[in-house]
This record gives sequence, structure tokens and C-alpha cells, in this order.
Amino acid sequence: MDARDNASVPSDQPPPPPYPSFPPLPPQAPQFSPPPAGNRASQTARALVRLISSSRWYWRWGVLALVTVLVAGLMTFVLWPDEKTPPQLASAATKSLRVWRGVTYAGTTVDSNSTIIGFRLTVARNGTAYGILSRGSGAYAELAVSPKRTLLRGNSQWWFEHEPGSAEALANTWVADPPQGVIGLAELSRMTPTALADALSGKDTDGPSGRPSKWRQNGAMSVNGRPAKVLTDGALRIVVSASPPYRPLSVGLPGSAGSQGTSTPEPAPDASDARTAVFRSSPQDGAARSASHVQSAGHAPAAAGEPVPDPALSSAVSEPDAAQVKSTTENVRRVNTSHEQAEPLSQRVAAQSDVSVQLTSSFCTTPSCPATVNVTNQGTAPASGTVIVTVAGQTPLNSPVSVPPGGSRTLTATATNTAPPGQTIQVNWSAVFYAASVMGDDPALVKRLMGRGFQLSKPLGDQRSNDSKSKPILQLLDAMTTDIGPRTSPEVRKSRLSNVGQTVANLEQQGAFEPFYDLAVNTDNLRVSGESGIAELAAKTAQISVSDRRAMQYASDLARAGNEIVWGNTYKPEGSTDGYKADLQNLTGKQTIQLKAVSGGMDEVVNDFAAAIKELSGTGVVPPGFDKVAWIDIDPNASTVLAGSDRQALAKEFKKLKLDKYCNGSGGPAFDAAVFTTYPPGPDGTPQRTNSVFTCNELLSSAADHHKYIQDEMVWKANNDPVWYSANYKIDGRRRSENTKENGVTLPKLAKDNENHWISKNKLPSAPGAKLSPAKSVGPGSVSDGKRSDLLNKIADHRKTSVDLTNAERKFQKHGTAANGQARDQALKHYRKELGVKPNNSSISERLGESAARYHVVPEEFPGAERIPLPSTPNGADMFDQLYQLKDGDLLVVEAKAPSGELGWRQGKGPHKNKLVQQCTREYAETIIEAMKERAAKSLRDGKLAHDLEEALNHGKLRYVVVKAKDGGSSYAGATLQECAM
Repeated sequence: MDARDNASVPSDQPPPPPYPSFPPLPPQAPQFSPPPAGNRASQTARALVRLISSSRWYWRWGVLALVTVLVAGLMTFVLWPDEKTPPQLASAATKSLRVWRGVTYAGTTVDSNSTIIGFRLTVARNGTAYGILSRGSGAYAELAVSPKRTLLRGNSQWWFEHEPGSAEALANTWVADPPQGVIGLAELSRMTPTALADALSGKDTDGPSGRPSKWRQNGAMSVNGRPAKVLTDGALRIVVSASPPYRPLSVGLPGSAGSQGTSTPEPAPDASDARTAVFRSSPQDGAARSASHVQSAGHAPAAAGEPVPDPALSSAVSEPDAAQVKSTTENVRRVNTSHEQAEPLSQRVAAQSDVSVQLTSSFCTTPSCPATVNVTNQGTAPASGTVIVTVAGQTPLNSPVSVPPGGSRTLTATATNTAPPGQTIQVNWSAVFYAASVMGDDPALVKRLMGRGFQLSKPLGDQRSNDSKSKPILQLLDAMTTDIGPRTSPEVRKSRLSNVGQTVANLEQQGAFEPFYDLAVNTDNLRVSGESGIAELAAKTAQISVSDRRAMQYASDLARAGNEIVWGNTYKPEGSTDGYKADLQNLTGKQTIQLKAVSGGMDEVVNDFAAAIKELSGTGVVPPGFDKVAWIDIDPNASTVLAGSDRQALAKEFKKLKLDKYCNGSGGPAFDAAVFTTYPPGPDGTPQRTNSVFTCNELLSSAADHHKYIQDEMVWKANNDPVWYSANYKIDGRRRSENTKENGVTLPKLAKDNENHWISKNKLPSAPGAKLSPAKSVGPGSVSDGKRSDLLNKIADHRKTSVDLTNAERKFQKHGTAANGQARDQALKHYRKELGVKPNNSSISERLGESAARYHVVPEEFPGAERIPLPSTPNGADMFDQLYQLKDGDLLVVEAKAPSGELGWRQGKGPHKNKLVQQCTREYAETIIEAMKERAAKSLRDGKLAHDLEEALNHGKLRYVVVKAKDGGSSYAGATLQECAM
């Protein structure tokens, strides 16, 4: 903004003169007017000539006029400089960048497995770098790069993608010179100030590369409160401060077609010389590194004559101060000094004990049956662990053993013959060398898997690489075989173990173990259609595309939020012979999703969108009653300008691309929602993963109702984007902040509709809210039974454990520092110890409220109350929390709340179907009774209870209370009781 923008002048008045007014000159003297803005220098010169040549001037008026013209000219050039063009802005920004002492990055990139990597690091001028890498699943790693080598230390989950079989052994240890695929970033010397400036300006160390790019402005924004302009040349993106000093604030550098698959660079506007960015080291940024270091720091050296692979990233950038550069250098020096003996990753994996176990047994007719176990260490390090042998439900051997490199040990196991007299049975002996450093600290898990028939001493499926069985691998095997038991037929057992083993081996080989583990172990909402579904998973995981990977990650997000989903196998509705196969089926949200990952240009976006629409229109894809969702997931490094676009920019581009032509389907819209994932810069310039949702109504509209579409989008994301919902809303639908806006629209208040989906609370009028009696405190000391008191304390501790993990994860996501990552890992470790693999969701906190009511408040305040079991419903919707019959025959309905819970709103039923009703009101009770009546045809129990509840309500014999547990941290602190006015 220049100086002229600081004053506002009403449009119906002329602007004030740019210089002071003077008394009228004599009639014979010529009058001067302000010079036109467009020709300031020439106008000033002509004025001086006329002044000098005029013979009729009085000297005093001539002096005044001369001073006036000089002052006006000075003000024109000093206060009103010409506004810089986009190419000039880009040039000024890159010139500024070249003299920086280093670059601090906060951004995203895409690794060799097409996984999104977040990074926050500082790179000094000589290439020394220190910072944090992270993935959205909770994986993180410290990175320290010096002129001599690269060191990396990741948590267990970091290694899920690359070495899941060794994740436990590699966790929290420094590894030297990891390959580029593990880091995900380019060689760090190519992220120095000069290298970054070269990439933005189109120059490398050998001079100009091609013709200058055609920069144009693609929007405006504010970065840390500073006005900025968004520039693009059709491929590169840069955000530059709008006023001097002109500095880069955020950059987007797409990868080349070769490094990003089949991407096609997007043409630059009005130019035919579009290109993608290439980093190269510059002599100004320190000496060139050896080829071996290029490999260690993130790139294998290119063969002679081959171009160096292009790095790609989207990131906020800033110049670190001298203290930050010093801190970076000192951190790298500290890590290098403390871990001089750190080994390369290949050596670390190879150094793990390579122990083979051979078990020999024979036909047995005696009461005791022996087996011989031979343990051989073929590795280079001593092997210490436990030999576990199982057979017929027994564990005849559980013995510690140590074997030196190249050595062997022989042990004997003796089991009891369990064959009935006169009969012969087949039994399976199984032996494994259990090393806690590799398999984790859960021997019961190992024995459980061996009891199901897994031969853990052998490779899974056709596993060809590292076949170590880390605890995460064992947990995944366990999660996929929980229904295998003694009564499982040998045929089914054999098929299941084979397909599950092959699936896990495929996931390891495809680098896709992490998202599937998150889906199958951290949630219990992956639905598989029997043995045929397991076989489909084995086939699907043999070749996993980038789109498959992204769909799997989104499936995991949905499942953790309580949605039942189908991925990788056919969905077969209950009672139907039809099957439906899509990229993703959300059974809870009733959505069919076709997802396409885009790494290229605008053509790829349009073609993939058209392909997704076509697939949604095919047969055997969308079940009856499901919404059709076309999802385009654009890489942050994609060569299309859309990669860094916000919703407003997307809407403009879609009008130009005429995406509305894909709206017309047979019998209605071809899709119900089109979702585009992009990474526009946030308030601080850091790329923010953003899902923008469009409907045909918006794409077809010529006069868009901006407010309505934005609010509809936010309601859609409340139901279908769990990450967004968690960031903006609490579990019960309350906003985390009433002041939060998105695209200029305030977050809506939420309520539940009759399908248990979130809707805007403003969509329907509200019935009267709850009227409650004063809260009565019921202290923990009144729990009469010691066992119940212990149980309540344990449940309170579980809630605290859950809350601590949730807070640690949220803090790490917001500030991805090593300290926050370590705190998150400690919270997760404690959670696993206390709750195992139970998903960390709202049910843990809700259980405290339910238990406080059932085991404490109701027995204490309503002696003799008898609990009436209630039918289960999906997600507990359309049902009261608890129901009791009191000694006088009255019915007692209980709403149980966690310490942070509040009374919720939902759409009513029956006479209240066009209203929102609140818990603890008569209208809400009538709504739940109506829902039970609707289920009566399939559930006699619902029908009977609905009748009894309605009778009690109509005759004044229904009491309604809310019990809310208090927050006592790890100990039970009692609850409050309030009665609802009916």
C-alpha cells in the first residue's frame, strides 16, 4: 500500500491538492495546476521552463512557484513511488533472500512413498541444518545435518513406513546417513538461501536457465499481520510482502514430472516457457559436498549425464536471527559429538540378530510328548531372548537363552498328550525366539498369535526383505485374526492366516504399513466381508497406488471418529446379495467416495475429476441411499497452481474450467459433493491442509450465495472431516471458540438431526430448553462398596490417560517440536499400558459419567432402584443413557455426562420433527420414545419399553435426571445430580 491509500476522500468531493494553496496571483500571471500523475518528471520540467521564460512574473511569485513545484515533485517520487509489478516483486524478494544468513522453513513435502511430510527446520548458509520432520499419524523425527554427515532419530511410528519390522529396535536411536526416502526432503545444501533464490529466479550456478518466468498476481493475503501478495508463474508460487522491504514469506516449489509420477507442468500465463524448480548448490553457500554425502543427506547421486532429481516443497520461509543460526549450529555439533558411533540404517537393520528356530517332533502315543528346538544365531551380534514353544493350548517351553554370533543352542520341550483314549488328533507345534527389543514387551501377544497357528519364526507371505516381527506387526496380525479360535475349521484357519500374513507382507513392501495399522489397530471400525473380504485385502495390497494410500489415510481418520468404513474389499449390505466396491465406503455417514491423488498440472485435475464422476455413475459402486463424493487430493508439491489455492481461488478457477458440465447425471446430479484438498498458506505462511467442498448448486450458480455455501461446507466437514472437527469443535458439538471464522463466515452452532448427523442449529427453530434443579453434589466418600470405589477410580484414571494423550497429540500437531513429540510418545506408551489398543475416543470419557450414575449416584440417591437394560443402537443414538424402575414404581431416565459434557440438542421426532429439542426436556423424551416406536417392528423390546415410558410420562410417573461426573484427575471425585422439569 502506498502513501495515497492512507487518506480516504468521499467519492462526491474532489481530492485535496497535493501541495498548500497560495493567494491568487495577479491577473496577468499564468495559473498553475497540479501535474498529471502519469508524467510527473516531464510536467515538472515543463513547469520550470515556463517559469524561467516568463518575463511578466513578479520575482516573489516566481520563487514561491518554484518551491511549490520542487516540493510537489519530491513528494511525488518519495511518498508515491510507482507500484512494483509482479516480476519486480519476485525479483526484489529473491535478491533479499540471497543475503539471508539462513532460512527457517515450516512446510510440507511429499516423500518417495507419496506420503505427506511436515517439516520445521533451519538451514544455515553452509548447509548445516537442524529441525523436526513429522507425519499426521504422530510419527516424527529429529534431523541434524552437518558438512560431514546426516543424523536422524525417529520415534517408533516414524519407522512404520520404511522399516516396520524393526520399528521397536530403531525407535529413539540416532541413525547415520539415512537414505533420501526415509527423510523425504531434498539434500539440505539445496535448501540454503542462495539455492532457494536460484530456484525462484530460474538461475543456477551456471547462469540463467531459460527465459525469465512470467509472474502474475494470484491474490492477496496477510502473513503474521503483514499485507502480502501471492504470485505465480504457472508452476512456482511465492508470497511476497506488499511493501518494502520486499521479502519472501512463503514458497511453493513443485516437483518435476520425473519425480512426481505422471505430472504435467502447468503452462505459465501468456508464456510458453513454463518450468519446474531445480535446486543446485552454490559456491556462495559453502563448498560442494562429496557424492557420498549427497546420498546420505537425502539423494542418491545421479548417474553420469542424468539430471539431479528436483526437490519440491511448500513452506513458509523466514530469515533466522543470529541466535537461531548459532543454536542450529550448536545443536548439530552436540548431536554429532554425542553420537559419533551412530551407524547407517542398513548396518543397524543387518546387525539385528538373525536367529533361526527349528522344531522337531514326532508321532506321540505316550502321556508326555517331547520336541527338540534348535536355535541358531546367523547374525553378527549376540542374541539374547526367550524361546517360546506352544502346542494344543499349552506352553511347554518358555526359557531364556543367549546365543553368540555363529553359535547354536538345543532345548527340549515336553507337552502333555491331550488326545482322548483310543483317538488320534493332529496338533501344531510352534516355536519362536522372542526378543523384547524387537517384538516389544508383550509376550502374551506372542503366545496368543502362536496359539492361533502363526509360525512367527518364518517370513510372512512371500516376504523377501526384513522379516523381523516387531510389536506393531504382531498387533496388526492380532487385530485381523481376533475371531480365530479353537472351533475354527482347519480350512478357514489356514486360509485366514495365509491371507493375513500376505496382506501384512504386502503392506511392508509397498511402504503402506502405517495407514493400514492406524486403521485396523487404532480403531475397531474396519469392516471386512468374511473370508472373501480378507482375500480381497491380500490382493488389493499387492499393488497400492497413491490414491489408495490417501483413501486409506482418510478411512483411518473417519474410523477414529467412530465411523464404520469399508476399504480394500467389497461392501455387502446385510440381507443383500449385491456387492458394492469403491475406493471407500463410509457406512455410518452413508457415503461412497472415489478419491484421486493429483501431483501434476491442471489437466490432471480435470481428467481425474471426470474419472471420479464416471466411476460414481457405474454399476456396483454406490449402494442405495448413499451420497456420491468425488475427492481430488492435490499434492502440496503438484505443478498446478491449485495446490496452494484457497477456496475462493478454487471457485474462480472452477468457473473458468467449467466443472459444472460434470454435474448432470442420469436422474439427478452426478455427485453430491466434490472435495478438493489443497495447501494454501495459513496466517503465518505455513501451508495448511484444507478440504474445500463444492456442490452442483454452487458450481451451476451464476450468483453464488457465499455465506450459505461456506456454512454448508462447514457443516459437511463437521460430519466428514474429523481432523477439522476436532480442531474447531468439542466432542459434544460446542465450538472451541465463538470467534473462529473460515472464509469470512463464523463457525455455525451444531445440533444432531434424526440420522445422528450434525446440522446447523439455525436450520430449525428450538423448543424450550431444559430447566434444571440446583445441582446437588454427591461426594466420592458416599460410595458404599469398596470394589465399586476401586472401579470408579480406575475408570477416572483411564479418562485422565485418554485426555492426556489427546492433549499431547493436539499440542504436537500445533507445535511439532522434539520435546512435544517425546511427550506425546510418553502419553501413548502410558495409554497402551493402561488401555491396550482400545481406540482413544469420546467413549472413554463418557464411561466415567455412565459409571458415576450406575455405581454411585443412583444407588446412593435412589435406594432400591432396579436397572432396566436398554437395547443397543448405532453409536448410542435415539436412546436414553440409562433407565431404572424406582421402588414406588416410577421410571427414572438418566442422562450421564462426563466432566466436560453438556446437554445436547437434536432434531425432534413425531410432533417435534420440525424443531430442535434439548436433552432433559419433555420434548426430548417424547422424541426418544417416538424413535423406539419406529424400531418396534424389528425390536419387540423397543416397542415394550416405548409403551411403558409413554404411559409413565403421560401419568406423571417419569422422572428425568442428569448425572455429571466431576473431574478429579486420576481419582474419582464424585458427581452432581440435577432433576429436569418435565
